[in-house]
Amino acid sequence: MRVALVRRRRIGVGVLLALLVLVTTWHYWALYSSITGAKSDLEGARLHLRDAGLNLTANDIVQARRDVRSARGNVSSSRRQIRWDPFLRLAGVVPGAKDQVSAMDDILDMADLLIDIGDSAADAGDKAVAYRDRPPEGQPLTKSLIDLLNEAGPELDRINALSDQLVAKRIAMGDKPLLPPLNSARERLDEELPRVANAVDQAELSKDLLPAFLGFEGDRRYMLFALNSGELLPGGGLVTSAGIMPVSEGINGSLDFIDSTGWKAAWERKGGNYIEPPGPLKRYLLRDFTWNLLVSNWSPDFPAWSQQAREFYELVNGKQRIDGIIAVDLTVLERLLSVTGPKTLDIQGFGQVTFTSDNAVLQLEALTRQSFDPGEDRKSVIGQLAEQLLADMLRLPSDKWASAVDIIRDLGAERHIQVLSYQPAEQTVIRDFGWDGAIKQDKTDYLELNEASVLSTKLNLIIKPEGVYNIDLNGLGEANHELRLTYRNPFSEWAADKHPDLVSQLMLQGLYGGYLRVFGPSSLSNYSAEIDGAPASIEDTGSEAGRDWFGTLLTVPPDSTREVVFRWKVAVTTKQDEYDLLIQKQPGTDGICLALAVTRNGKAPAALDITGGTRDQSGRVCLTTDVRVRARF
Repeated sequence: MRVALVRRRRIGVGVLLALLVLVTTWHYWALYSSITGAKSDLEGARLHLRDAGLNLTANDIVQARRDVRSARGNVSSSRRQIRWDPFLRLAGVVPGAKDQVSAMDDILDMADLLIDIGDSAADAGDKAVAYRDRPPEGQPLTKSLIDLLNEAGPELDRINALSDQLVAKRIAMGDKPLLPPLNSARERLDEELPRVANAVDQAELSKDLLPAFLGFEGDRRYMLFALNSGELLPGGGLVTSAGIMPVSEGINGSLDFIDSTGWKAAWERKGGNYIEPPGPLKRYLLRDFTWNLLVSNWSPDFPAWSQQAREFYELVNGKQRIDGIIAVDLTVLERLLSVTGPKTLDIQGFGQVTFTSDNAVLQLEALTRQSFDPGEDRKSVIGQLAEQLLADMLRLPSDKWASAVDIIRDLGAERHIQVLSYQPAEQTVIRDFGWDGAIKQDKTDYLELNEASVLSTKLNLIIKPEGVYNIDLNGLGEANHELRLTYRNPFSEWAADKHPDLVSQLMLQGLYGGYLRVFGPSSLSNYSAEIDGAPASIEDTGSEAGRDWFGTLLTVPPDSTREVVFRWKVAVTTKQDEYDLLIQKQPGTDGICLALAVTRNGKAPAALDITGGTRDQSGRVCLTTDVRVRARF
């Protein structure tokens, strides 16, 4: 009898324990589900509002508001779960455990702030949709965008204040050790906070500074450089034309472009003497020819080379009053034509010529390579087309605003547009947007592969290198780099359906010569190169904007493929179990694709995070923008 009673008690205790486990499991599952549900809802709201851009619809805003409401409900549910939880109430007074409970409260407070930001963003979206759908008549796009920013001013101010509270709350939270789930939430927050804060700051600064930049607070004058990226140079391509672009009330005036090929003759007429070029440029391209405006961008750093180009321009044309410098390459022409549609111009000696996003580059090459009358500026067509395109962009209907803004934003991020303002506050915003074209100075490991066409061909139009990039870390805090690149020259394939005269004018005999430089941190050492398996000489070394570089010449005959391999070593300053690398895209390029791997002593990392750029069908990283690599071991 006693045995049966004990057994029943044990069964009863077991059932109670099982029920307790079930209730506790349900409780913490509900808490976990509420928190992760809120996170998922906020992600959904962010996608609806951010990814739609100016294509935002009323339905996007409805969906975003629904996600924000759901996130608010999930956070409220989490707070209720915590309030009646006996274990957490007890933990709140136990040393050590108290920090965990406090951190949980802080994370929920920050979630509330993010939800409030989502509400304000949806309110701003309502205003944007209303303005876009009923735009003022006869107003240029530039003025409409400024009005739109001003319309959303109160919401931007509120988001800015909430963002400040969010940052202050995170700083107060500190970095005390947390349990894995809480630590994971804090790490996720640390990843998102800079993006939120930067986006808010950029929007506020744009609202304050864009009117002046666009000439709404007094006329502006910008020096404009047109780069021919078909003949690549370190700063983005040959400086084929240069001129002054006046801007008033958001509208550009007439573009006064000059043909850079006439710079030398004009310089000599003024009594100018020989100007010594950089060594590789002199050795392979200019030889006894003076350094000049056409090839002024030997530096990949836009703040540096734009000043050099301005100096060349002013040697011939006199001192200029300008407020900044802008450089654009051929991709800008193609992308803008995709928004405005084809443009037909009356070109002297050729009649009516139509430019489309597909044919514009070759049309310009054919026209500017022809011989006009001796006194005629053969590059004047570039100015004509640019003026027409800019005028059409300013008159775009509101249903094309989103496409225009997205394309211009992408062109800046991809370094096809580079901008320098002489106003420090404006330049800070330009830098934060990544439009300044500067060599970046963060303290991580660094790479920029930089290429210059030095045999006077436009073969960069058809040669698209690709490669494999391996970084292996050792126990001495060193990163061993190997960059293996393949260059294929499809000259005959490209030339098959082209007029022989055009082929000869653009590509000569089809021999490609690229002066290749690897830029890295100042700790770069042990560098070497090989071409097709044989050692290649390192012909030059140097420093530029705080980065060291080494370079060699690669020639690729027509219809041939060659492989060049670069190896070097960098002393890494990050923690032993972490590795960060910034790969900066060369201006004017499409984005070389690399099969990228990071290892430590040959072993793969526990986590590899690659942001920026794009991925091709093979999963390779394509440098369409700057790329950041983070490995954790």
